[in-house]
Amino acid sequence: MSSAQAAAPAPSAASAEQFLRGLYAKYTTNGKPTPFVYPDAKNIVDAQMLALLKHDQDKSQGEVGAMDGDPVCNCQDWDGLKITSLRTAVQGNNAATADVAFTNAGSSEKIHFALVWANGSWRIHDIGTKDQPSLVAYLKTYKY
Repeated sequence: MSSAQAAAPAPSAASAEQFLRGLYAKYTTNGKPTPFVYPDAKNIVDAQMLALLKHDQDKSQGEVGAMDGDPVCNCQDWDGLKITSLRTAVQGNNAATADVAFTNAGSSEKIHFALVWANGSWRIHDIGTKDQPSLVAYLKTYKY
């Protein structure tokens, strides 16, 4: 086993938390989070979500599609985003759920993630909020 393989995270609650903390760490004042659009999101989402993002991009024909904001922060802009709580739970060998609470621009948010372990790292399978419990369901049923 090479040292790179030995350093790779395992599919655990701790590695799922590490993935999400890394994702949110980019939401700083001058940060550049990964755009949640096709193809930019390919390193943070699973194949199903990536296909839905591509479908949204294709159907929207250069206009605003199904999403008019970033589902990771449930926002269009961020300012002073700070995680206040992050809980993860492994669901079998290659899936996890996570609940992230944070403040952004003085408002509190809670996001639920369904994660999958793919190709040696965690990927977002679905995102939910109190107003939109499943981004996957929303993207599948959105009328263009």
